[in-house]
Amino acid sequence: MPGSSVIAGKSREISIPSKPNVVFIMADDMGWGDVETYNPESLIPTPNINRLAREGISFLDAHSGGALCSPTRYGIMTGRFYWRTHKKHSLVMPYDPPAIPPERLTWGRLMHECGYATGYIGKWHLGLWYPSKKLKGFQRQYTMNENEIDFDKAIVGGPCDLGFDYFFGTAGCSTSDAPYCFIRNNHWVGTPSVPTPAEMNKLPGVYPGLMAPDWDQEKVDMNLTEEAVGFIGNHMRTSPEKPFFLYFALSAPHIPWINPEFVRGASKEGPRGDMNALVDWCVGRIRKALEAHDILNETILIFTSDNGPRKGANGHKSAGSFRGYKNSTYEGGHRIPFIVRWPGVVEADSRSEIPICLNDMMATFAELLNYKLPDNAAEDSFNIMPAILAESTTSLQRPALITDTGSHVSELGNFSIRHDKWKLIEINPKPSDKPKKLKYELYDMEKDPYETENLADVHTQKVEEMKHLLSICKKRGLRFVGELHAQPSTNRTQ
Repeated sequence: MPGSSVIAGKSREISIPSKPNVVFIMADDMGWGDVETYNPESLIPTPNINRLAREGISFLDAHSGGALCSPTRYGIMTGRFYWRTHKKHSLVMPYDPPAIPPERLTWGRLMHECGYATGYIGKWHLGLWYPSKKLKGFQRQYTMNENEIDFDKAIVGGPCDLGFDYFFGTAGCSTSDAPYCFIRNNHWVGTPSVPTPAEMNKLPGVYPGLMAPDWDQEKVDMNLTEEAVGFIGNHMRTSPEKPFFLYFALSAPHIPWINPEFVRGASKEGPRGDMNALVDWCVGRIRKALEAHDILNETILIFTSDNGPRKGANGHKSAGSFRGYKNSTYEGGHRIPFIVRWPGVVEADSRSEIPICLNDMMATFAELLNYKLPDNAAEDSFNIMPAILAESTTSLQRPALITDTGSHVSELGNFSIRHDKWKLIEINPKPSDKPKKLKYELYDMEKDPYETENLADVHTQKVEEMKHLLSICKKRGLRFVGELHAQPSTNRTQ
C-alpha cells in the first residue's frame, strides 16, 4: 500500500504504515498483577485492557526505568535515566522547577518533527517554572514559594515547551500534589486560590496547598479522559490528513484512593482495586473514541503503567508473585504491564518474554519514523521494534536492563541491572552501618524469578562482572553499549 512497507516476520508478511497514529496510555502505580490478562487470579475486572491484549501483544518482562513517578516519566520523555539530571531528589516535588531543559530532545519533539500533531493529557510531574509576583521590570522571575506565585501569568517549561502542541493536565500527582488545578497549555484553568480542606489533607499522600474552587478529587481521571477524547475528536475535525500522537498519563490508581461512584465496589480488592477498574474504564473510553472516528485500526495503541504497585488488599497480589512493590529494585517495584495493539502489524493474542523498558520509546519510534537520534539524546533508549514485530530474523541483543529507586533507601536497593539470566542489586549502606560500603545481591532470574535466594556470596566473580557492566552503562549510555552487539537493521519505513 502507498506510504507503507512490507517485511517478512515470523512466517507472515507485515505491512507497516509509514506514520500511524500513536496513543500511549499510562496508568499510575498499576501493577503487573492488577491486570487479569497477566494475573488470572486478579480481584480486579479489567475487560478493556484484556481486550487490547487479545488483539495485540503483551510483554511479560516489561519494566519502568525507575520505581517511582518522576524518574519513569523523565525516562519515557527523554530516553535517558533520571539520575543523569541535576536533580538530587528522586521526585519532582510541588513547585519544583523543570527537570527537562528546553533544548533537550523529547519524545514529543521527535514526533512533532516527524510531522505529527502532538497532545499531552494528564499528570506531568516533571516540574514547571512558576512566575513570581515579584517582577523586576521586564525580567521574568520564578519562585517555588506558593504564596508568591502569580497564577494569572503563563507557566513555562511544561509539555508545550517540549514538543507538544496541546497540554491539559496537572503539574504533579493529580490528586495528591498542590496546586490542585488543571492547566491548559501554559495557563491555569481557573485560579488555585482555596486552601485544601482539613479532611482532604488527612488523606494518604496528600500535599496541602492551594486548589481551584471547583476542584473535585473524584472526577480528575474522568475529566482527563474526556479531554483525551476531545483531543482525538478535535484533531479529526481539523486535521484528519495528519497523524497524531497522544500521550495520556492517568492519575489512577495513585493514592489517595477516591473513586467516582460508578466504580465503587467494582473490584473485590477494595478502594485501590476500584481505582484500577477506573483505569480500565478510561482505556475503554479512548478505544470508543478511536472507533467512533474509524481510526482504531490505523492507530498504535499502547497501554502500560509507570512503575510497580502498592500492596494489594484482601489477598490480591498486585505485583503478581514477584517480590517487592513500588519504590523497590525487586521485580515488583518496576515490572509492569505493557500491551501494544497494532492491527495488521502486531500478531493478535501474542505474548513476548523479551525484556523491555519504558525508556525504549524514544529509540523505538525514532526507528519507526527514520529519525536519526543525535549522540547527546536518548542515551539509555533501546530499539525494541523487533520485539514488537516478533521478527524471527532478528535477535534483540539488549546489553542490560537497568532500573533504580532513586530514593537511596537501603532496604529497597539503589540500582538493579540484569544481563542474560543474572540480576544484580546494589544496596546503599544504612546510616548505622560501619564501615559504610555498598552491598550487593545477585539472583539467577531463570531459576529464581521471584528473587528468593541471594547468590552474591556464591558467584563473587559474576558480581564483579555485573558491577563493571553497570559502570560502563552509566558512563556510555545504554544505547551506545548496545552498539557493541551486531544487530541487523530494522529500519522499515520509506
